[in-house]
Amino acid sequence: MELNLKVCQYRPVPADPERNSERIAKELDSEHPDVLIFPEMFLTGYGKDCSSMNEQTEIAVKRIKKACRDTGKAAVFGGPCYEGGKVYNSLYFVTPDDTRIYRKIHLARFGIYSESDFASGDSPVIGEFRGVKFGLCICYDIFFPEVLRSCALAGSVVNICISASAWQSKPFLETILPARALENVSYTVFANNTGKMAGTLMFGRSRILSPFGDLICSVDEDEGSCEAVFSDVALSQFRNIRHHISDARKDVAWNDNESLERY
Repeated sequence: MELNLKVCQYRPVPADPERNSERIAKELDSEHPDVLIFPEMFLTGYGKDCSSMNEQTEIAVKRIKKACRDTGKAAVFGGPCYEGGKVYNSLYFVTPDDTRIYRKIHLARFGIYSESDFASGDSPVIGEFRGVKFGLCICYDIFFPEVLRSCALAGSVVNICISASAWQSKPFLETILPARALENVSYTVFANNTGKMAGTLMFGRSRILSPFGDLICSVDEDEGSCEAVFSDVALSQFRNIRHHISDARKDVAWNDNESLERY
């Protein structure tokens, strides 16, 4: 199985889910990619008040679902999700047949980042398209290895991180991304915002990494895109060399705090 992956490092129109969903739909109608990945909160623009955009967001997501059905492709993008009177910073994984929503577990509430208006998610999520499983996370989640590790142990072979990372965070992201790819021996996609947002400057530099953490393709600081091919044959070759997933000890109670305290 092979899938063409495309990272779309585009600037959303602030507070305009209609136009941003139209751009996603237009990209889906392009010829080559099978899976298109857009940055964090792409539907509304990162840092914009989306507390009252429930109806607009619902219409935008329906438009993207239709485009996925019409083209037979998958779209991954960030946007708000509304549930039980709460708003979640979310990742939508839309295929012709299904929609999975991952709600950001680790919200950034420090320095230049303020996500206090969002509720926190509480569980990892896996998306699936044409038999390929995708682990999902959003920005700050990438610094917590258990998020994508839980996905990898559940069968994900491509892990996606959509992001709104500013220049202040660039050295930390560039350090951690190869580590996440290698420890999970999984293709890793980083789709970051670019340009001025939420009073700061996003650094862009979206990329796709090999299961060993090597750079396959990348985008510079400005708007742009890059493409790479996921191959299950190549993945098997990587995992035959590094056994980080098959050797994982599932019989150890890693979160047993009482055992830790005894030592």
